[in-house]
Amino acid sequence: MEIIHRRDGFAIVEKDGKYQISWPQGPYNEPVFYPISNGNKDKAFKSDQDAYEVMIYAETGQWPTSKEEKTEINKSFVRKFPELLLKVPANQQLFTQSELDELLPLAKQASQKSDHS
Repeated sequence: MEIIHRRDGFAIVEKDGKYQISWPQGPYNEPVFYPISNGNKDKAFKSDQDAYEVMIYAETGQWPTSKEEKTEINKSFVRKFPELLLKVPANQQLFTQSELDELLPLAKQASQKSDHS
């Protein structure tokens, strides 16, 4: 017997102890189906964000990058190119004051080098 658990924007299909997640996709909103584990079924029911993460994982095989991971990736990039702290001042919000005290002199040096090139 097949049981369909409908939620906002997706459904979980349960059949013979196996689960699939489904949602409309593409220009014609055709349903797509991906197998998921029981644990991911439970996760999808917790919140809209969890459901989104399960759908991304089901489709790509990779969990979406968290906000904290994105911040660390951005910080790492700015550390490699500290002049971006001066060219894009909003980047300074990524860092603590002590980190900025260390990075801003490097940013000024890097910026001066690029100005003389």
